[in-house]
Amino acid sequence: MSLFFALYIFFLGSLDHGEIAVSDTHLVGVYKGRPLFIKNAYDPVSRTFCVEGIEVNNRPIRFPARVSAIKVDFAGIDLYAPVTLKIIHSDSCEPIVINPDAIFYHSLFSFKKVTATDTLITWETVGEKKGGVYVVEKIETGLWQAQQEVVAEGHYAGGNYKHIPSLEQGSNKFRIKYVFPNGEYLYSQEIDMHFYPDPVTFEPKKTGKEIHFSRSAFYEIYDAGSTKVLDGTSDFVDVSVLPDGDYVIYFDGDDPGMFVKESPR
Repeated sequence: MSLFFALYIFFLGSLDHGEIAVSDTHLVGVYKGRPLFIKNAYDPVSRTFCVEGIEVNNRPIRFPARVSAIKVDFAGIDLYAPVTLKIIHSDSCEPIVINPDAIFYHSLFSFKKVTATDTLITWETVGEKKGGVYVVEKIETGLWQAQQEVVAEGHYAGGNYKHIPSLEQGSNKFRIKYVFPNGEYLYSQEIDMHFYPDPVTFEPKKTGKEIHFSRSAFYEIYDAGSTKVLDGTSDFVDVSVLPDGDYVIYFDGDDPGMFVKESPR
């Protein structure tokens, strides 16, 4: 049985010039809606507390350093999302996690591998059940929005899946939600993607019929009076319906270019 929890310690070694050596204690699990408490021992000799820093999912968090028990509430983490906790502390002590079950998650299911390119998101799993469903989600206007549902193959050995993402220029963030047959669910790690497409070019610059683009894009065409006359999403546009004259075409709200519509010969 897989256990969504791990604990391991890194020793960073003794430092020169009398500096205090530090260690890292790491915990990995799943946020279940409960806070986690850490016992923070006090050393009367050095007059210092054990814990020097805490990171949640690689981001430092604020905490009252001079208290004997520290509360980590995982603010901003969605329910059943993966969490990693890093506790930085003096090498002369070891912080005690009072309730590690707060992020324990017992399950046969796990995401083995999630990878992404500009054109494809793929994932491999193990421990599926009949009736499970995957939901690919993307951050849009600050909220997670469903992009696609994929029915799980339902094999314990797992399966391989793919999703063709719709990307906006700049930063894009995705995650995959596995919904168990009983309605419970787990999330994959979040996937950060950065997309900066090449500018769109087009040919010909004079035509009575069609203009062809270097790639599919959203286009807007304006006449000499700045009135929008055509728009759409494609890798070409038929301009034969336009009156003869000069026009400006924009791609994805940018990359403007000019062309001349002339009568077919």
